[in-house]
Amino acid sequence: MGKTDDLATTRRPRFERPEQSGVFVLAVVEGPDAGKVFTIDASAPSRALVGKSPVCAMRLDDREVSRRHAALAVAGRALQIVDLGSTNGTTVNGVSIKEAFLHGGEAIRVGASVLSVQREQPRFVPLTEATAFGRLVGESPAMRKLYPVLKQLSQADTAVLLEGESGTGKELAAEELHMAGPRKDAPFLTLESSTLDEAAQRRELLGGPGQPGLLQRAAGGTLFVDEIGNVPAELQALLAGVAERREKPLVHDVRLIAATRRDLDRDVGLGRFDDGLFFALVAGRIEMPPLRERAGDVSALARAFWADLRSDDGAAKGDAPAALPEDFLPRFEGYTWPGNVRELKAAVLVRFTQGELGALHRSEPPPTAGDLVGAILDEKLPFPRARERVVQEFERRYVERALAEHGGNVTKAAVASGIAHRYFQLIRARNR
Repeated sequence: MGKTDDLATTRRPRFERPEQSGVFVLAVVEGPDAGKVFTIDASAPSRALVGKSPVCAMRLDDREVSRRHAALAVAGRALQIVDLGSTNGTTVNGVSIKEAFLHGGEAIRVGASVLSVQREQPRFVPLTEATAFGRLVGESPAMRKLYPVLKQLSQADTAVLLEGESGTGKELAAEELHMAGPRKDAPFLTLESSTLDEAAQRRELLGGPGQPGLLQRAAGGTLFVDEIGNVPAELQALLAGVAERREKPLVHDVRLIAATRRDLDRDVGLGRFDDGLFFALVAGRIEMPPLRERAGDVSALARAFWADLRSDDGAAKGDAPAALPEDFLPRFEGYTWPGNVRELKAAVLVRFTQGELGALHRSEPPPTAGDLVGAILDEKLPFPRARERVVQEFERRYVERALAEHGGNVTKAAVASGIAHRYFQLIRARNR
C-alpha cells in the first residue's frame, strides 16, 4: 500500500458525526400485556430481546411466547427482527418470518400477543469516542456502544454473563473487566468447563486434600467460567451461591464472570441449568457482537495483529513486510468470518509466518454433514426449527464456497450455482 493510502487510513477523522438512526415504538395491542409500550433505538449495546425471560428488554407474560422469542435491533432507519427459534414462530402482517426489516406500520405476532410498530423521527445517537477497552479494540459502532457498559460493569462487583459466538472475544472481555476493576491486583483464574468431565470440574473448583481449588485460589479476585452451560448441576448451585455471596459452608470472596455461546434460557426451561445461577448472571449480561457486525473493524484488527507480530521479540520475522500486505484483505472480501476475531487473528498469523504460501485459514475444519445433523439433533429443537437450521447451514456453506471459487464475484457465483443473481444475493444476505 502506498504512503498516501496509509495516511488516508491512519489520519482519517475517527469520529465523524453519526448518521441518523431510526426510533421505533412497539405497543402491545393484543394479548396479556395489552397496553405495554416499548421504545427501541440504536443506543443499546445489544439486541433487544422479546420473550418471557428476565433477560428480555421486552418481557411478555404470554405463555405462548418462548423465553427468548425474537430479537430486535435498529439497522439504519429500519428495524430488524429475527425469530430466535421460537416454538410458535413469529409473523409480520400475517407472514411467517425468520428475519425481516420493518419501517413502521407493521403488526408483529408472537404467541398470543400482537405488537404494532410505529416509527418516530430519526435522531442522532451519540457514541463514546473510546476505541478500546483495554486490549479489546474496535472503532465500529457495535463496539463503541459496548465500551461504556463494560466500564460500568468493571467497577461493580456483580456477576457477569458474556454471551456470543465462538471467537468474539468473551475471555478477553472478562480479563479486561477484571483488570479495569478494584480486584485487578488479585488472581484471575479460569475454569475451562468444556474440556473437563464432571469429576474433573469438581476437583478444579473445590480442590482436594492439600490441594486448594480455584474458588480458594481466586479469593479476592475473579473466577472466569468458560462455557458455563457445561457445568454440572451440583456445581451450578454452588456457583449461584458464589455469585450471590450466600454459599455455605464455603464462603468465597470471588467475583464470577461466565461465558457461553448456548441459549441458557432454553436450558433453564428444560431443567438443564440452575435458575438461581441464571438470575444471578443476567443482571450483568453482555452480548459480544460477531465480527460480521463490526463494520470497519476487520481492517483495523488485521493491521493491529500484524503490528503485534512485528513487535514481538519472540516472533521469527523472516522476510515478513513491515506492514500488512496489500493483497491480504481483498482475498477475504465478502467473507463473513464465522470464527470471528479468533479466526482473523489466526489468518494474519498464517500469512505472517508462511507468506503467500499460507493457505486461507479457517478457524476449524468444517464438520461433516453427519456431524452437523447430529449436533443439531443434540439441541433437541422442534422438528421445523431443526430442519431450518440444517438448511441454513447448507446455504451458508454453499454460498461461501461458490464465492471463494469465483474470487468473490457474486454474478459469476450465481451463474455457476444455477440460480438467479437476485436469489443468490437473498440467500447470501439471510445467512450472514
